[in-house]
Amino acid sequence: MMTKNRITGFIAVMLGAAVGVGAFQLPQSTIIGDVGPAVFPFLTAGILLICGAGLLITGGGEATALDSLDALKRLGIIFAAVLIYCVAMNFLGFVLPTIIILFVLATLFSEDKPVVWWHKLLYAAVITLAIYFLFHNVLNLKLPHNRLF
Repeated sequence: MMTKNRITGFIAVMLGAAVGVGAFQLPQSTIIGDVGPAVFPFLTAGILLICGAGLLITGGGEATALDSLDALKRLGIIFAAVLIYCVAMNFLGFVLPTIIILFVLATLFSEDKPVVWWHKLLYAAVITLAIYFLFHNVLNLKLPHNRLF
């Protein structure tokens, strides 16, 4: 029987395989001692493959099937939100779209629990600023900037 965890495991394995294939297509670094641009994608692919295979094998102990229309709707909303986020980040930069998608995802995931809206907004802002600081100041990577204003 295909449980939610086995379906998630299958998706993770397929996504990990796709990321791995994409990482093989990245160019090699020409700098001596540089690990190159494919290291993080390979790590991500490996983690996805290991976790996905684990879910496929064990099933995670969950015995309910993914037959709920509500669960499929939420999955569709998450998928659409991530697509919109990817497009919006090219025009609005990193900060604003990231805060918005984290707020939306926090709202979706806390559907059954009463969480005050400003707690979710504060969470989204703190996580976004922490990620921005890590990528911009620690890793010295450029993030998308706002093209519209």
